[in-house]
Amino acid sequence: MTRRVLLIDPVSPDSYQARTLYDRALSAPEASVVRVAEGLAQAGHRVTVAQRGRTWPSRSPGGVAYVPFAYGGDWGHLPRAEAVVVVRQAKVLARTRAHFPDARLALWLHETPGSRQRALGPALLAARATAVCPSNAHRAALHDFLLRKAGDGPASAPSARVYSPVDDDLRPDRTAVDPDKLVAFAGPRGALDEVLAAFAHVRRRRPTARLVVLGGRGGRPALPEGAVALGPLPHRGVLRHVREAFAVFAPQTRVEGPLALAFAEANAVGTPVVAHPDAAACEALAEAVGEQRQLVDARDPSAAARRLARWWDEGRPEVDGAPRFRTHRVVRDWERLLGLDRTDRPALRVPVAVPAAPPVAVPAAPPVAVAAPPAAA
Repeated sequence: MTRRVLLIDPVSPDSYQARTLYDRALSAPEASVVRVAEGLAQAGHRVTVAQRGRTWPSRSPGGVAYVPFAYGGDWGHLPRAEAVVVVRQAKVLARTRAHFPDARLALWLHETPGSRQRALGPALLAARATAVCPSNAHRAALHDFLLRKAGDGPASAPSARVYSPVDDDLRPDRTAVDPDKLVAFAGPRGALDEVLAAFAHVRRRRPTARLVVLGGRGGRPALPEGAVALGPLPHRGVLRHVREAFAVFAPQTRVEGPLALAFAEANAVGTPVVAHPDAAACEALAEAVGEQRQLVDARDPSAAARRLARWWDEGRPEVDGAPRFRTHRVVRDWERLLGLDRTDRPALRVPVAVPAAPPVAVPAAPPVAVAAPPAAA
């Protein structure tokens, strides 16, 4: 049975769709919206993505309609939908519920809410919406926020965990690895400061080491010798640098959803990550606190340098991507959450934004548990 699904992005300043993954840099939330929307369309649903930054409608080869959206404007062009997903912005929930009184409604969060979002819990409850988090760690942080800062108990506002999607066909390939190249991802200034402090210790041990900083907006940061900032790149360009790198270098004490997705993608292409045992990092890397593979205590700026020195001497660990992050699994999780699931179709294969590599065996994992939202009134 075909269902109608609407995703609303009231935040992004620019339009984007499937081909944009090839053309220019996208944020992790935007790329995730594209993969989930295109995957739902391939599963047989009628999918529309409404975007604040879009001025004209378009339709992707996969059948997804991308249309303009203005929070304070006319919504008459939005199609009817059995399920609606609002991306990131809770203030849109009230009008969305009024416009779609009988739809399943979800708020797709990508980062832990801050102090300015004290009204998040009441907004979720009033709109009968489910908060969707990209990891169990993020979901726990959301519950803590609602309980301790917003005054709403964890049981008050329903929530679910659905992972951010990793392309199905991301695999290790024959890209030559540069043992001196490390890759970091620009994020909050304090986090990058931690990474750069740790890189200084790496340079003392290995003066030929180089750090390539990817992403970030608002200008390139001042970097020490041996480090270079390339800014935002299309997804394919990011993956090329990650494949070439000896490791993704992220010894910082806090990991948000977008960075956790970068960790999962790095492991999917065979590149290990040096990361602090933050709960989100442990989940993305499928490792437990105390494991001596990719996790180091970033509170000690020299810990990452010691771990890399061991890898340079003994060889870096072999890693692969956990199956639970793959796009086809994530799309199924969204179907179950939104009440769209069907059992009468073959296995789903979702198109990806990079050339496919030869497949490798990936061990099976148990099915992902997704919390069900309350029935619409």
